[in-house]
Amino acid sequence: MILVVKVNEFELHDDEFVKPVTDLLENFKVVDYREISKKDLDEAEKIIICGTALKDNKYFENLDKFSWLKNFKKPVLGICAGMQIIAEVLGYKIIKNKKIGVFENRYHLHSFSVEGFDDKLEIMNFKGYLFHPEVLNKELIREFALG
Repeated sequence: MILVVKVNEFELHDDEFVKPVTDLLENFKVVDYREISKKDLDEAEKIIICGTALKDNKYFENLDKFSWLKNFKKPVLGICAGMQIIAEVLGYKIIKNKKIGVFENRYHLHSFSVEGFDDKLEIMNFKGYLFHPEVLNKELIREFALG
């Protein structure tokens, strides 16, 4: 089972940031980042942390809800905000860097990036994309799910 973690504060954003990801998966469970349980983490084979809207940055105030990432050994994919969360928890610096639109066949919609990384982050069992692969690069999510 793939645990899909939503970080958006508003249910309305589920259709934009969560559903396009879950549409690509077969066996998944969606959970709000504030409600992740030890059982969720134990049962998950992999985790995908979804993105959210530009001004929806409440997750930065609740990074303690992601402290489990520090010792998590299973594969984790962070999409946009998800990449920022992984990087921040692992001690990397988040910088302001607004980018909206299609660049090099990748759809970007973000206000921040990770210092020292461009569009992609790969550290241990963590992978992150600052762009939104669920829009133009769906094969990246499928590869993560099947790999």
